[in-house]
Amino acid sequence: MMTDSNPVLAVDVGTTSIKAAIMDISTFEAVKTESTKAVVEYPKKHWAEKDPEKLWNSIVEVCRKITEGVSLDAIIFEGHMAGVVPVDEEGNALRNMIIWLDERAAGLPEDVWKGLVKIQGYSLTKLIKFLRLTGGAPSRTGKDPISKIVWIRENEPDVFNKTFKILDVRGYLVARATGNFVTSPDEAHLTWLADTRDGKARWSESLLKDYNLELSLFPEIRNSTDIAGYLLPEVRKELGIEGEVPVVVGTGDVCAAAVGSGAVKDNECHVYVGTSDWVAAHIPKRKTDIFHFIGSLLSAIPEKYLLIAEQEVAAGALEWAMKLVGIEGEYELVKEMVERAKPGKLIFMPWFYGERAPIDDPYVRGGLVNVSLDTGREEVLRAMMEGVAMNIKWVYGYVEKMTAPQKEVNIVGGGALFDIWCQIIANAIKRPVKRLKNPEQTGLRGLATMAAVGLGKETFESAAAKFRVDRVFKPNEEEARVYDTQFEYYKELYGKLKKIYRKLNSED
Repeated sequence: MMTDSNPVLAVDVGTTSIKAAIMDISTFEAVKTESTKAVVEYPKKHWAEKDPEKLWNSIVEVCRKITEGVSLDAIIFEGHMAGVVPVDEEGNALRNMIIWLDERAAGLPEDVWKGLVKIQGYSLTKLIKFLRLTGGAPSRTGKDPISKIVWIRENEPDVFNKTFKILDVRGYLVARATGNFVTSPDEAHLTWLADTRDGKARWSESLLKDYNLELSLFPEIRNSTDIAGYLLPEVRKELGIEGEVPVVVGTGDVCAAAVGSGAVKDNECHVYVGTSDWVAAHIPKRKTDIFHFIGSLLSAIPEKYLLIAEQEVAAGALEWAMKLVGIEGEYELVKEMVERAKPGKLIFMPWFYGERAPIDDPYVRGGLVNVSLDTGREEVLRAMMEGVAMNIKWVYGYVEKMTAPQKEVNIVGGGALFDIWCQIIANAIKRPVKRLKNPEQTGLRGLATMAAVGLGKETFESAAAKFRVDRVFKPNEEEARVYDTQFEYYKELYGKLKKIYRKLNSED
């Protein structure tokens, strides 16, 4: 195995921010980093888009600040998943990116929900076909690519008729960088248009036929560790990079973070707390829990799946609360206030954008219960962290049953920077929680790992063995009992309120 190497440029395109880093692939730590905000546009209610040109220019801006005079082994991108970008033959975007938050396509494709016999709202015959081929099925929320593609065809025929390829966000960036149209197995899987049996992804001619979609519209599916191509001369000039530099296919943000979590062995669970959150584990065979909306995606590790229970809002709720009470960006103050507040006084429900797992409910919304005139900022902010922990606890039990009993669980993501939040989560799931060093860089670390594997310098397990642990948080038994009681109230509140949420929000 090769040991001498140049660094890798890793670019993490998140929902609200863009991070770029020069990653040392001998330690998998960042040498230089830069970041900037990413602009999300909301042209109509339930719509969420990004301007492709603005996004690319922002990426160029942050990369140029750290690439000057650096000789690179490779460049690799990750992007937020479930986006749709129709492009022409030159790779020019034909409209704004429709990103994962967008719900304009709720209820599409319509045939998924029609039929005499239904299960969990799905047509039984359609559900059986989707499960057999893909191991999952589209959500009613309209957030999946298949729903967005059908919406474009039905509502923007001029755009659809000009489309040469339908790309995801990261696939668009790779095409912009190399001129080649490729996607990774995880992104192909998430379209629900690919046959993902036997650890591989290939576009399903049967599913494409069902929705009158041509195979030629979709990019080539390549492993995340493959070389997608080389930086185009004009892109090298934009980025200030000299010499031929390979671009590794990369992956979506979820699978990059899963690798960066260090939990790369079969059935090892990790928790991610960022704008959204999830509980996930790499597994050797595809699994699905249709009753709790937990499924498997092909992962960044070739021929492995990532079992994942994704939840829509985590640190995003805390940021909202901090802005609301006038302490935006004051994270040390938040830490102090939350630590002063007693556990379990309020119940917060973090369903700001509906929810995916363990409930697939586009109508549900956030709530704060048991507020009084004596309630202060401390209690509200602690409730935000506890509510996310309750939501994580809700899916954690199902994920652990589908994998293996966990002696400890890795935690990553920007939310894990809060010691108190890690402790609350450890108390909620009643497992030791192991935080990796620089948890906010987990996606970048995952990208560097994929590049190192693709360049033949590491295996996934040898790379993960080099990741450094920052701290282990052991459950507090007394607080764990408080959260067990709170959890029962939490679930009961959803059961009693879900019909009201539907009435309030079904006509939004």
